[in-house]
Amino acid sequence: MRKSIISKLSIGAACAAALTLANTQAAFAQGSLATNTSMMEPGVSLVMPFDATDGHVSFQLVSRMGGGVPVMATHWSFWADSCDHLGDVFICLTDHDTVVVDPTAVQSQIQSGGANLNLGPVLNFSGSRGFITVSQFAADSTAGSCAPLDRTTLFEEPSLVGSWVIGKTVSNAAFGNNAIAFTNNSTPQDIPLGSGFFTDTSGLQLQFFNPDDLQDSEVYVIGIGSPNGNGEFNQVELGPIPALLSGGDALCCNAEYFDNIETNISLPDLCFTCASFTSITEKLAGAGRGFLIPDSKAPHTSGFLSLTNCTAGDSGGVTVNLNSNATNAGDTITDAAGNTVTFFPFAFHGMAVGPFGTSASGKYTVALD
Repeated sequence: MRKSIISKLSIGAACAAALTLANTQAAFAQGSLATNTSMMEPGVSLVMPFDATDGHVSFQLVSRMGGGVPVMATHWSFWADSCDHLGDVFICLTDHDTVVVDPTAVQSQIQSGGANLNLGPVLNFSGSRGFITVSQFAADSTAGSCAPLDRTTLFEEPSLVGSWVIGKTVSNAAFGNNAIAFTNNSTPQDIPLGSGFFTDTSGLQLQFFNPDDLQDSEVYVIGIGSPNGNGEFNQVELGPIPALLSGGDALCCNAEYFDNIETNISLPDLCFTCASFTSITEKLAGAGRGFLIPDSKAPHTSGFLSLTNCTAGDSGGVTVNLNSNATNAGDTITDAAGNTVTFFPFAFHGMAVGPFGTSASGKYTVALD
């Protein structure tokens, strides 16, 4: 049965959300990143961006594909771009169930007597942006509300697929894509993100159309820490990168871009918060927004941006380089409580020409270890 917390999806946003879910459902094929991360297969947890700031609308779509238990308690945890935890709810899903969530009207749900019932307070994250984690637990059927039977362990059979859409109310353009799905609560640990600078295309690649032809560009870079859930879920769920660099950023990377005649241009190092919302070029950023490529180095063709040598801060005050050598020893950091946490960046680029929007997900193009 389809659940719906909201009924104000615009035509463009609804089409984008439906398209991304259809792509997810139709592609249960090999598409994993280091065996535990995919945008094409179900997971035990999902990660998606959201933007409920002025001029934006945002929706998330999650479906349950099997799972072996009558009811799954999905835990939705909302994180701000500042790394702060905003709030969370449990939404129970029966087999082959679907829910649409509006970050400005989030509420717990159960299904009873063939109807979807909203429970508890309504959480409104208007004015906020960041990312959402959705984690699956076997539900406690005796609770009378949506609650997990065991809060210490994710239900191990991957069954959640998701997609998201972010719309612009001024242009009516919408950007959507599949959720990042994890088959456990760990980030990838064997993807090389070493130098590659001016030599190959290792690292995280983010495509762009010719910026001169675009009216809008929104880049979302999400730095995931694992495990780093909120409160009692700290050692169970994904969350933000837990320790910050000295300047307050969660992640910094070397950067360059390649245009459509293979020319590569070096850029100043790029730094990101736990969930950065920025633009590909300074011209497209507009007033008060960040950008990745300054006007002095702006491309005038299509191409892709490459992020390499990404670093994060350790609670001990040192800087740790992600996967800095062949043994991948540099992909863990220590949080304030002394826990070991892996970290990994993901990215999306939403682009629009007038009201016509699309998005590209960040790619890792080197061979896995």
